[in-house]
Amino acid sequence: MSKLSSLIFKVPTQYERQSITDIFRAIFTQTDLLAEGRVSGRYQAQVSVPTGTAIAYNVGDIVWDSNTTVRGSVAPGIAASYVRLGWVCTVAGNPGTFQEMRVLTGA
Repeated sequence: MSKLSSLIFKVPTQYERQSITDIFRAIFTQTDLLAEGRVSGRYQAQVSVPTGTAIAYNVGDIVWDSNTTVRGSVAPGIAASYVRLGWVCTVAGNPGTFQEMRVLTGA
């Protein structure tokens, strides 16, 4: 934030410096979280697949799972655990049709 503190003196006097600082700090924090790949930086992260939302999704849109944990077997009788990363939209719509994105754990 050192660049922010040096730029704050360039804010015109008709604007409240603290408000401008708070706005830039929020933008920088969000950008840092996204650049680091943090789920907390993603607005669309949620605990379940989208249902009945006001958002129209397009094919390929991703909703990240904010409650990523190791899940049970991938299919009955197969002892292979997986982690659900989220859901990908396969049919556009409101909310659209989603399929889980999974990664096997090797266990």
